[in-house]
Amino acid sequence: MTKIIPTILLLGLQLAGAIAYAQPERGVIANANLSLEQATALMQSAFTFARQKNTAVTVVVVDSGGHVITGARMDGMPFGTFDVARGKAIASVATGGESGKTLMERYKANPIVFGQISSLSYGGPMFPSQGSLPIFINGLLVGAAAGSGASSQFDEDAVRAGIAAIGASSTRP
Repeated sequence: MTKIIPTILLLGLQLAGAIAYAQPERGVIANANLSLEQATALMQSAFTFARQKNTAVTVVVVDSGGHVITGARMDGMPFGTFDVARGKAIASVATGGESGKTLMERYKANPIVFGQISSLSYGGPMFPSQGSLPIFINGLLVGAAAGSGASSQFDEDAVRAGIAAIGASSTRP
């Protein structure tokens, strides 16, 4: 019996090592997270963009795990816009940093995929819709931001302005 346990343990370690070694490097997504300060600055910059265009928008920023860091509705925005923005942002990080516009095209091609996986997402449904962008800093996916309440293009433009304001990128390096 005493020889069996070390043998099983050794086999388990060898198997774990083989599995880890067999994982492909391509497709692995390194990630980190935004700070509350960065997320708040992004949101405020998106609001400034909206004010300059005499438009209101709701903005939600999530970390790389899809958890809300911050979010708010500008005056006059319906309460439902927060949940829509959150769903857009979650979809972006859940798919490894895809824009909402790209996800919307994928949804059109295969709607059953989002119909099935959106209920599995942590924190709420995923909405494959334009208005969300991933956030990359130093090549790492650190989160996503999404807007809601204006046109989809405006939502995206406001979020893009916020991302640029914190020195981040919305495109994969």
